[in-house]
Amino acid sequence: MNDEINDILSEQNPVEQVDEQRKKAKAVHILKLVLRILLGGFFISTAILKLLSLDNFEIYIYSFHIFNYILCTVVARLVIMAELLLGFLLIAKIFYKQAWWATMAMMMGFTLLLVYTAIFRNDANCHCMGDLVQVKPSLSIIKNVVTIALLLLIYKENDYQFKGKTAVGIVGLVAAFAVPFCLFPMDTVWNMFDRKGQVINEERFHEFMMDSIAQSIDIDEGHYIVGYLAAGCKYCKVSGKKINSIIENNHLDPDKVVIFIWGKEESIAKFKEETGAQNFRYVTIDPITAIEVVNGQFPTFIYVTDGEKTKSVDIRGLVEPDIVNHLSE
Repeated sequence: MNDEINDILSEQNPVEQVDEQRKKAKAVHILKLVLRILLGGFFISTAILKLLSLDNFEIYIYSFHIFNYILCTVVARLVIMAELLLGFLLIAKIFYKQAWWATMAMMMGFTLLLVYTAIFRNDANCHCMGDLVQVKPSLSIIKNVVTIALLLLIYKENDYQFKGKTAVGIVGLVAAFAVPFCLFPMDTVWNMFDRKGQVINEERFHEFMMDSIAQSIDIDEGHYIVGYLAAGCKYCKVSGKKINSIIENNHLDPDKVVIFIWGKEESIAKFKEETGAQNFRYVTIDPITAIEVVNGQFPTFIYVTDGEKTKSVDIRGLVEPDIVNHLSE
């Protein structure tokens, strides 16, 4: 009797095992699919978050003093392009092995950079997820380690095979390039189409420069940059960070930068703290005068030589070579 029962069980087990293996395989397949889509979506999301605060991301890269500012604008967009493209390839599951290895290499490189940042800089925000989601380098290291672990779980995957796979990959590459480089052009490209620069009320500017407040800053001789900013203006703060980084990185005299700023006293103090531009000369003026001089366009920076305007620019016109050449003369 026992032998007969064992024979029946032995006949049933293979079938049950096959069903169980199929269920497990299906569960693993679904899990890998979900992980792959989540990881791809995560990379696309971080790229979009960087785009939303692209100016600050450029300034952050520039703060490492590895590249000049123009090259930093290129590097920032290449990082965003890579995240968009790799996220798309992981989700679409085309050129998968190449995308997987490139993603792993990128994550390892970012993690090593974050380790350096956490030890030697300890920044409040590593800009891995832009300004909307501020993440410290130490926390971002943990995020990257988890991401690397999840990438290892989806390593053994093969490409989807379908007609036109190469064409889809090319479209993804073009789109990933176009978003950061064409929809968000670099300042140097932007300035090629904006040759006139920022238009100011020159008559009102000269009147103001003869005022006792303006006369007190003593910029009648030499080369200076004069900024008209609003303390609560988002783009004014970004421009403050930008010009301050350029001045510090090129060891220029901060006394050559004069900021005419309007706003409440606490707002001006917050402006200086957030931008780090503590060493410039600040002059508080009334908003009506500021609006009249720059036609209500903030921020506006005026290049001054011996008390006379040579050109005026907005945040996009703050180009490192121009600033260095002007203040070094």
